[in-house]
Amino acid sequence: MKIFLSVLLSCLWTAGFAGEWIESYRTARTMAIRQNKKLLIFFSGSDWCTAGRTLERDLFKTDAFQRLARGKYILYNADFPKYSSPGQEAEERNKRLSARYGVHRFPAVIVIDPKSGGLLVRQIGMKDATPKKMLEKLSEIEAETARSYRIQEKRSSHGKPEK
Repeated sequence: MKIFLSVLLSCLWTAGFAGEWIESYRTARTMAIRQNKKLLIFFSGSDWCTAGRTLERDLFKTDAFQRLARGKYILYNADFPKYSSPGQEAEERNKRLSARYGVHRFPAVIVIDPKSGGLLVRQIGMKDATPKKMLEKLSEIEAETARSYRIQEKRSSHGKPEK
């Protein structure tokens, strides 16, 4: 019975996060690795960055983005509020992420491979990128990733000996 409840709660917990922002970077990264998804990090200033709030409203809350995110991304908001505190641990983690990926202006969106930490997409500021362009860019990256995966599968299946 304990095992059943544990599995049920685990499934509900994972399903509840589909397309939602995870509050802990460590949890988000672990989930991305386990679910074989990319990690999308939104660098924002939730209580002062107007462009970030616009991006959140016009991109992240749209049905099109939610559909894409549900199957491809785990979402983490690296928030840098001015008038409140996310907590010392989150603040330090977000500063390290910002330094690691060269994010010094807001808003910014990056997509990383959670296993390697490799950068796949980096968009800093919204001067040259509208929410619509960001969605197109993310969709293109996903299409390219799928193509690369299919090519790798074909190459590896051709090299296998017949049974």
